[in-house]
Amino acid sequence: KMFEQAASDNGAGMRPGSAAPKRPTWGSARGPSLAEQIKKIADNDSSVTRVDLSNQAAYQCKPDEYTAQIAAAIKKNKYLKELRLEGVGLGDREAAVLAEGIAANSSITVLDLQKNRINNDGGAALAKGIANNTTLVEINLMNQPSRWGDGCLDAFLAMFDTNITLLKINWRLESRKSFALNKMITRNNEIDR
Repeated sequence: KMFEQAASDNGAGMRPGSAAPKRPTWGSARGPSLAEQIKKIADNDSSVTRVDLSNQAAYQCKPDEYTAQIAAAIKKNKYLKELRLEGVGLGDREAAVLAEGIAANSSITVLDLQKNRINNDGGAALAKGIANNTTLVEINLMNQPSRWGDGCLDAFLAMFDTNITLLKINWRLESRKSFALNKMITRNNEIDR
């Protein structure tokens, strides 16, 4: 009986000319694809103010390719306020490419890069990109694979020479430079008041 039920569920044994029951297609309940979301950012779609690509398997397979597309797209986007790229496999190279987009962007206020593979070189590149940004308020860099070294933290300190808009950095620091960095964040928060 189980086989008969399965056969009837699959449309087997149906009369000729009768239509099999419609099945939902894969992904029909999901939102836009990764490529569609990147295209909307690139097209400067005013309805797209928040993009969350966190933990997407497709992104994890080709982080260099998708990061280059996103970096190019955000350079000219005026509406995107929040970009979440948690756990998508970003390394130092991808962070450097993304930093170029952040430097030119004038709309993103929240950037989530936690749980990636960004090390000192990528962190320093991000700091250089943020130095030229005037809208980013918060960045999340938690759960990276290694500790941030003094060279990277020096780049963040130098970033504060020109950036007065960054109000919050989520990260774990085990360095004496953390006091100087906290002082600069406090300065930016006081300026913002």
